[in-house]
Amino acid sequence: MDAAMDAVRFGILGNLEGRRAGHPVELGPAKQRTVLGLLLCRANHVVSVAALSEALWDDAPPRTAYKNLQVYLSAIRRLIYCGPGSFEADGEARLVRRPPGYLLQLAPDQLDALRFHELAAAGRLAVRSGDAVVAAGLLGRAIGLWRGPALPELLSSQAIAAEADRLYEHYLAAYEDWAETKLRLGQHTDIVDAVEHLAQRHPFRERLRQAQMVALYRSGRQTEALAQFEVMRQRLARDLGLDPSPVLLRLYESMLSGEQSATGGLDPAVPARGSARLTPPNTLPRDIGDFTGRTEEVRALLATLNQSSRSGIIVVNGPAGAGKTALVVHCAHQLADRFPDGRMLMSLRGSDGRARPMADVLGDTLRGLGMTGVPPGGSDGLATLLRESTAARDMVLILDDAATEAQVRSLLAAAPEVVAVVTSRRYLGGLESAIHLAVGALPESVAVQLLGQLIGRDRILAEPAMAAGIVAACDRLPLALRIVGAKLALLRHVTLSQYIRRLDDEQRLLDELVVGDLEVRSRLAAWHQDLRPQEQVALSRLASLPDTTFTVDDAAACLGLALPQAEEAVELLIEAHLVQADAGEVQAHSTWGRATYSLPGLVRVFARQAAGSR
Repeated sequence: MDAAMDAVRFGILGNLEGRRAGHPVELGPAKQRTVLGLLLCRANHVVSVAALSEALWDDAPPRTAYKNLQVYLSAIRRLIYCGPGSFEADGEARLVRRPPGYLLQLAPDQLDALRFHELAAAGRLAVRSGDAVVAAGLLGRAIGLWRGPALPELLSSQAIAAEADRLYEHYLAAYEDWAETKLRLGQHTDIVDAVEHLAQRHPFRERLRQAQMVALYRSGRQTEALAQFEVMRQRLARDLGLDPSPVLLRLYESMLSGEQSATGGLDPAVPARGSARLTPPNTLPRDIGDFTGRTEEVRALLATLNQSSRSGIIVVNGPAGAGKTALVVHCAHQLADRFPDGRMLMSLRGSDGRARPMADVLGDTLRGLGMTGVPPGGSDGLATLLRESTAARDMVLILDDAATEAQVRSLLAAAPEVVAVVTSRRYLGGLESAIHLAVGALPESVAVQLLGQLIGRDRILAEPAMAAGIVAACDRLPLALRIVGAKLALLRHVTLSQYIRRLDDEQRLLDELVVGDLEVRSRLAAWHQDLRPQEQVALSRLASLPDTTFTVDDAAACLGLALPQAEEAVELLIEAHLVQADAGEVQAHSTWGRATYSLPGLVRVFARQAAGSR
């Protein structure tokens, strides 16, 4: 059985419970449950042996206390153990010795209290960001996790009673946040009875009383709203010798006068969907005005996007500089009607070419949705907020320049209900249920056409053979062609025959492919740093072969590997689009030894220079 499905999940927001695969788990005798309860209340924090002992026996532990405690802890370990090696698996519950006590490590989906705190924090973040709709949903889900008072059967332990009180305070605060958010949305009829019941149980909580009064007033029960203030005033004076707060007093006076309250208004609010919901977000870069070619790729991608259901994943893969992002952005600009709730691009790499921290990507995406005040860090809370913000939205997210499947999965988990288009220099075949679209070099005629658009068709017609040579030196890649085109557009006095000599010089080639902030070498370097060490070594050695093409037998001899291992090494480089297979040869011959392979020219030059610099 899958370990994740077999993992035990605990609940403390009510009676202590454990469930595995949806079925109740026997948690043992009372003292073992007390130990487990305290560890769960302080999940992911060390609980000292002294605290555990006090929870069990107060100030009078028996002589065998330590031995008994070890028995309970061993039983708890067996309880959460799900199979061989499960304690070492990422995301699994584990109980570890951590001086001066023990640490029970759990994820939010393994304990309802942790999930409650995660949802409540994300809800408050949405409140600060001005999205009342998302905030109400998150806070409502948080308080909905409560099944009753926390751990009522274990309250004879003073330590657990204190933890239960602390949890209940968090519940009341989240409930007050939720009630205020519902009032902000004008949904007073949804909460009036529930808030009234809770306010009666907690007569000194002024935020609850305020929410109760506003809900009653808006529901046409003004006399009852005024009476609740008087009830609270009398109880405060009698029991605590205090007066109501200035905020509550101003609300009361505004009800008497019929004026709008400084606390948000007494008239029912118009349900606002928050700043993130007012207009469809669009963070797409500018479309390329002279987008050229890719007719079949555009047709295929548009057709796939138009037919995609929610949660669809499309991977556009190809070599660095092939124009994957430009293609996807070009298509996304044409799909405003298909994705009325938004079109967004999430850049997954920083300026150094390395993968960006997930929290940074999530924060930028939330800000792109229109949310303000999104704090740095806290990727779990940000992911929860993004899930809520994109739920039920018909939108597309472009995950640009992904390095690995794991990186993509982490981000898709934060936005599971949207169509995702991933661009990557790798095939990313491990992504489940993904549709793959390969983008390679341009056909020669289209590449020459693009160059002509950049430098003038007259120069192409004057030197067609030289134009074809320049295109070949650029590997027919749009990035390299645009760099060369920008330089030649300026250097009108340089003929194509003169310029091609610069590209024929292997030592000068990559230095020539730079204009402004566009550079081929940096793209190749980022591509290279994504490779595993063994892939870098294989690429370097294959680039040193004297011929531009090679067979798997050549690769085996060059790499010093047996044929099966050489096949695997070549296939890994094909997956990274660093080696090209001659499809004609593969079809014509059934044996690996007769098929031919090659490194693209720019990759070959870069790999040789990188090897020489080491």
